[in-house]
Amino acid sequence: MTQTALPAVAFVGKQNSGKTTLLEKVVAELTERAVRVATIKHHSHAGFEFDIEGKDSWRHRRAGSVHTIVAAPDQMASVRSLDPACEPKVVELIEMMALESRILGDAPHLVLVEGYRHGELPTIELFRAANPKDCNRDLGAEDNEVIAVVTDIPRVAAQAQAQALPIFSFDDPCPLADFLMALIRKS
Repeated sequence: MTQTALPAVAFVGKQNSGKTTLLEKVVAELTERAVRVATIKHHSHAGFEFDIEGKDSWRHRRAGSVHTIVAAPDQMASVRSLDPACEPKVVELIEMMALESRILGDAPHLVLVEGYRHGELPTIELFRAANPKDCNRDLGAEDNEVIAVVTDIPRVAAQAQAQALPIFSFDDPCPLADFLMALIRKS
């Protein structure tokens, strides 16, 4: 695995390839196995909002706060305003996550990243037959360090087999969780 502050793997694929649904299953399976999982979701468009209008934190940001943290005994959230030209790299976000974890004493065993196609992380590529954007796309076309493939497309599975890459299904998260557990043990 690429050296980062915490072990990390990116799940990449075109829009509607099933990244979120698969990650949801994999996170649940790993959590059931007592693995502490952290996630990072890349949103490629500026302007997403998850702060609730009218709440105190939203009011702080609306008033001009560039970094707002909401902390409670059982959870916290951090929202920052960024210059779009200075979007942090995924490895920098992992560094921030590791720093917070050291402070709070709750380091995850693994960080699963959704997106960041060019994020310099070991990558699991997703190809779904029902997604028209995946029909003619080739494995590894984005120069990632592909370590595994999730697909239901025979052509892509053949490409993965030719490269001796493990192939997983969208339906059963257990073998993929086993694979990720082995990566955790290696790191």
